[in-house]
Amino acid sequence: MFGGGNKGWQTLCLHGPGGGCDCLLQTKRPKVEESLDELSFQRSACSAAQQGNVAKLQKILNKNPEAVHSDGAQDTTGYSPLHYAARAGHLEAVRILIASGANVNAATRAGRATPLMRAAHMGHSDVVRELISAGADGMLQDADHECAFHKAAAQGHTEVCNILAGSFPGCLDLRDKHGRKANEKGTRA
Repeated sequence: MFGGGNKGWQTLCLHGPGGGCDCLLQTKRPKVEESLDELSFQRSACSAAQQGNVAKLQKILNKNPEAVHSDGAQDTTGYSPLHYAARAGHLEAVRILIASGANVNAATRAGRATPLMRAAHMGHSDVVRELISAGADGMLQDADHECAFHKAAAQGHTEVCNILAGSFPGCLDLRDKHGRKANEKGTRA
């Protein structure tokens, strides 16, 4: 929407007459720049696990079996594809990763969170059962000294709490970094 002006062109827009606005001169390009880490992640087993794309996940693992342990970037976070699949509740991806040798007790570097903690926090009872049957340890505690039971209880996931308490009765007595048991934290379960 341009009209004649003193130099042949004048900006006209919906903001007002007379070309006082330069909104049409600004480029409104979508951001297409991505870091190498972002591109690497998109092509990783972590991304496939997060999306529940089991065909892509299986293809990646067939091509590179060690991808089962990679965080999809520079391997600096400690997140594994199993963390992503567990958090998202993708049971079939969890099964594929376990069958491919994923460490069910892998802990993130900063928070020491395990896949079981991620699944418990999100209330994914089927994934919690699968991880436990594969040997996940419900007594492990993260950097805040919380176990999977703490995570589930804080979110009100009663079914997951019952599964964890039945499999790991001692988790009921574990205390967080403030000395509180899960039932003393004002939880919802």
